[in-house]
Amino acid sequence: MGRSADAALAEADRLAQGDPSRLHDVGRAWVGANRPLEAVQAYQRSLRLRSGHAGVLNSLAIILDSIGRKLEAVEAYKAAIVADPVAGHLHNNLGNTLRNLGDWPSAQAHYRRALELEPGLFVAHSNVMFTMLFDPATTGGAMLAEGRRWEATRALALGARPLARDPDKRLRLGYVSPDFKEHAVAYFSEPLLRGHDRSAVEVICYSGTARPDKTTERLRSLADGWVDIHRMGDRTLAERIRADGIDILIDLAGHTQGNRLLAMSERPAPVQVSAVLGYGGSTGLSWMDWVLTDGVLTPPGFEDQFSERVMRLEGSFGAFLPRTDWPEVAPAPTGPPVLGCFSDPSRVDGAQVELWRSVLDAVPGSRLLFKHGTYDDPKMAAYWRGLFGLVADRADFEGVKGGWGAHMGVYGRVRLVLDTWPVSGATSALIPLWMGVPVVTLSGGHAGQRFGTAVVTAAGLPELSAATPRDYVRLVAELANDRERLAELRRSLRDRLRESPLLDGPGHARAVEKALRTIWRDACANTGGDRK
Repeated sequence: MGRSADAALAEADRLAQGDPSRLHDVGRAWVGANRPLEAVQAYQRSLRLRSGHAGVLNSLAIILDSIGRKLEAVEAYKAAIVADPVAGHLHNNLGNTLRNLGDWPSAQAHYRRALELEPGLFVAHSNVMFTMLFDPATTGGAMLAEGRRWEATRALALGARPLARDPDKRLRLGYVSPDFKEHAVAYFSEPLLRGHDRSAVEVICYSGTARPDKTTERLRSLADGWVDIHRMGDRTLAERIRADGIDILIDLAGHTQGNRLLAMSERPAPVQVSAVLGYGGSTGLSWMDWVLTDGVLTPPGFEDQFSERVMRLEGSFGAFLPRTDWPEVAPAPTGPPVLGCFSDPSRVDGAQVELWRSVLDAVPGSRLLFKHGTYDDPKMAAYWRGLFGLVADRADFEGVKGGWGAHMGVYGRVRLVLDTWPVSGATSALIPLWMGVPVVTLSGGHAGQRFGTAVVTAAGLPELSAATPRDYVRLVAELANDRERLAELRRSLRDRLRESPLLDGPGHARAVEKALRTIWRDACANTGGDRK
């Protein structure tokens, strides 16, 4: 935002004093200018003039959540619901914040209340699906059943676009994602876009990114076509995809925030594929024909967890691209054992905390180091310390002010990293491995619980994945005390990754192209494909 525009907005803010509606508008303008603190102040002034206004309280809660003040956001949402108890979207928004605070049971209750109030609020049902991943009792079958209930509420309006029956044609691929930006998914989408063989495929990206950044621009440069869809309605998006003549549409979001599954219900492409990378389960939707996964995330016998037909990629579910500005591997730490967890703490269930307590008891003198942007706010650090009370006496909580780039030295302070449960990590496992630190993970019964297992297996270290909680504690204890093994891994992990499918971007692109060609030929041979 330039100085003149900044000054104009500040003047508008001054002139709006005494008018609660104008102050609300000014707050929105500050949000658009990426000035969240000024937006908070404008909303608060509006509420002092018109207390209990649901719309302003909702706007205030959204921006408070976005800047990490989640506890304050919860109170603002609750006040908004008191003011407008039949507004389903308020319950949905509160559910999002509660989920990010680790309270997934309350989040689910609010999502389902949102659907009672507004049955057509599809985003709330997607949130139900996504939040199921945070419940350790969730099975793949339960996620599939919920997806089918989601679909039963939708009215499909358009038929599938006719399929061009040329099994060997150059395929026009459409990738749809809200995460073409600085985001975990971009570590995987970039090597894929960069590695595609343009003689075999043409690539169009449909970007739902609300705030483009340098990563967005880099990804844009790798696509043959780019369409900004953040403000595009579902029907308009479906019509655009149809007009673009996409042969295979690939969804990279699943039921995560910003997904466009409703647009895909219009069948804008003759073949529609879900990538398990962006979500970790089945969409449960009949209009998604196939799912791209691998043999570790989705081993034989897991097929009945998916509404989609399962296509296992050769190599791995994805290829990862480390940043060039990350430092070299640090020397091994010499002090008492420090075990790290650098993932979003909302991924952690109470049973995982109990397991970590067992780990601390099994490794004398050890401490846990929790490091994440959530802990930048001392109130949030205190909140999570309370939730992690079983281990709090031997744990430290650190933020990452200034961004992770300034904090990569932390990998020189920890002996190993602990994956989260029940939501397992991909990027959060790969970064430590690249920095020379082994990751110990607990495998589970559906793809969302198996990303860590898939990563260490593809890296040639399947022994870092435990099958049971008891094995997990034993594995951590043995490795944390094996300085010779830790030193060898610190020396060799980067080379292991370089030689693995995980860093083979061109090889992964070939595997995806081979899989999509198989899918396309199947569709050509089966009158548009075998759709469930």
